[in-house]
Amino acid sequence: MTSQQGGGRQPTGIRDVARLAGVSVASVSFALNGQPGVADDTRQRILAAAAELGYRANPQAQALRRGRTTTYGLVIRNFSNPFFLEVLTGAERAASDAGATLLLLDSHYSADREHLLVREMAAQRLAGLAIAPVGKGESLRLWQELRPGTPVVALNAAVEGIPGVSRVHPDNAAGVELAMRRLAELGHSCVAFLSAPRGLVADPDRLRHFRRLARLLGVQPVVMRSPLTITDVRKAAGTLLARPDAPTAIITNSDYTALGIYKTARDLSLRIGPDVSIIGHDDLATSELLDPPLATIRLDGREMGRALMARLLGGEGHGDYVAPVELVERASLQAPGLPTSWDAIQPGLATPARDPPPDAAPAPPGPVRPAHDVRRYRTTVSVT
Repeated sequence: MTSQQGGGRQPTGIRDVARLAGVSVASVSFALNGQPGVADDTRQRILAAAAELGYRANPQAQALRRGRTTTYGLVIRNFSNPFFLEVLTGAERAASDAGATLLLLDSHYSADREHLLVREMAAQRLAGLAIAPVGKGESLRLWQELRPGTPVVALNAAVEGIPGVSRVHPDNAAGVELAMRRLAELGHSCVAFLSAPRGLVADPDRLRHFRRLARLLGVQPVVMRSPLTITDVRKAAGTLLARPDAPTAIITNSDYTALGIYKTARDLSLRIGPDVSIIGHDDLATSELLDPPLATIRLDGREMGRALMARLLGGEGHGDYVAPVELVERASLQAPGLPTSWDAIQPGLATPARDPPPDAAPAPPGPVRPAHDVRRYRTTVSVT
């Protein structure tokens, strides 16, 4: 950015600095950019002249001249999801420490808009790009075509079959397994899994793990496909939970979308926990404040942001970053409840508990689990 000298005067330019220092424009350029070819005393005179005039080089103009810049792009698919704020915080701090700038853009879950943003950033010659893509990641291929040789990182996406792309994502296999095994232990026999519509899914590996574990654990799987907005998730959950054979648990793709299921459950007078268990993903700071507190898969979004930026700054060769995960058990995760009266029982869905004989000894109490029980799944950060 250039400075203004007075309200109506023209911005100070490099020629003004050269005139005051008594040197050529080329010498000023060399001195201000730390390049050789300028004597030390001349360099000091140029720096003093620039300081006196308040001159600063225009970084965008420099980038155009050199064909490179220190500005990087980050395109996400849903800025309404607070998880991406955590990722952005970590990435922005890493960029600032490196003297780089991070440009954030939202595709609003539109592949067309995502491609448009990629073209615009390529035209500005950004130094690298990270994308939380929509679908299979065709925008990553587009960036490679438009800006060959510059780094590109896929955030929260499987992105299979695209060479030269670093990936930063949670350990999806571990996250799904933690949720499914705990639900099976609690006695859930029918579990739903929230997924984006076909064509928009960026992490199909989570759905594959869900189906595999359902077969392994003898759990009936139900896939609930919906655009990942609160309004759309509420509609999909309303249709699903109103069914007579509704699942007793739902695994969501994020804590953000879990909120939509909470609202729908209450609309249907369902108790979250006893009537329908809900497991989120990301462990947002607000998740334990919900009523009841949300069980979730915890991961470090800020560390993912730092890992993302490290791969942009370092270019290729850093490989993938797989974020460790853990299950945080809260009150939204419970054993499926039994109907409270014979009239509420539907054939084939549950078997009522019969009243014990009057002289029967009381059943021993079950184990009491803390309200915030964290089950860690030992995963490692994979850097290949």
